[in-house]
Amino acid sequence: MVCPVRTTNALRHLECASAEVIPTGALPNYIRSGPGFDYVFHLAGATRARDYRAYQAANVKYTWLLLDTLSNTKISNRPKRFVLVSSQSAAGPCRDDCTPVTESDEPRPVSLYGRSKLEAEVVAASFQDRLPVTIVRPPTVFGPRDTDVLGVFKSACFRIAAYLAGPDRRVSIIYVEDLVKGILHAALSPAAEGSTFFLANSEPVIWRQFAFDVANVMGCSVLPLPVPYPVAKVMALCGDVICKVSNSPPLFRSEKLEEMMKIAWVCSPEKARRELGWQSSTPLREAIGKTAEWYRSHGWI
Repeated sequence: MVCPVRTTNALRHLECASAEVIPTGALPNYIRSGPGFDYVFHLAGATRARDYRAYQAANVKYTWLLLDTLSNTKISNRPKRFVLVSSQSAAGPCRDDCTPVTESDEPRPVSLYGRSKLEAEVVAASFQDRLPVTIVRPPTVFGPRDTDVLGVFKSACFRIAAYLAGPDRRVSIIYVEDLVKGILHAALSPAAEGSTFFLANSEPVIWRQFAFDVANVMGCSVLPLPVPYPVAKVMALCGDVICKVSNSPPLFRSEKLEEMMKIAWVCSPEKARRELGWQSSTPLREAIGKTAEWYRSHGWI
């Protein structure tokens, strides 16, 4: 097993894995000179970037480079399956704020990140005549080591439940352990070759209620903090400024706010259930509890 990494400076989470660690820049040569791989899981990419060119370099160009290198090795060395882990952002939000998005719907991303992930999907699809490709689209992912939903858990520690004011917003989510199982199903199932799948919980959450659920599981009594749009907009603009002057773009900026303003980010996992025999199995409260326990034990909250 080989695990490419951007930097070798932070490998503490790989200490227990029996994997050979190599820099991502060395991977093409490794593929050309190595014995080949049975399965390739492409999860590398950027969820935050300063502009579209940076998103494209991380999410699109590297996907092309990896697929091109694999497709030009001798046939006996080509993988049994290449799984591209894309994102629900590539598909976009619900069209009518109600009906879950399916894999057959025309993608309509609303962010630069979503556009880049969709472009990566198009690149992957263009190699399907040379490699067995499968694409999976997770929604909002939470669990140990996640930093994007960490803020909800931190807010609970400060006894507040922050959310955008206005109508309830419905969101598909997935616990990371269930997602990993879904990715493995997609890799091993013959029916998955050449297909795209949403991997999500069967029921979406109302984001406001999710914040209260996190607090409840953590044993915290919280006060609701509905954030008006003008306040959120000012915070997002501040994030834009930081993004322009920093090498580490913040999570919250205008691009993220535009996504958050959509009423429903709900996708249907029915195709994965029907064709892969997969469905999420971890109850929401249990998933929240396991995540909070990991954050506490590692000093994140």
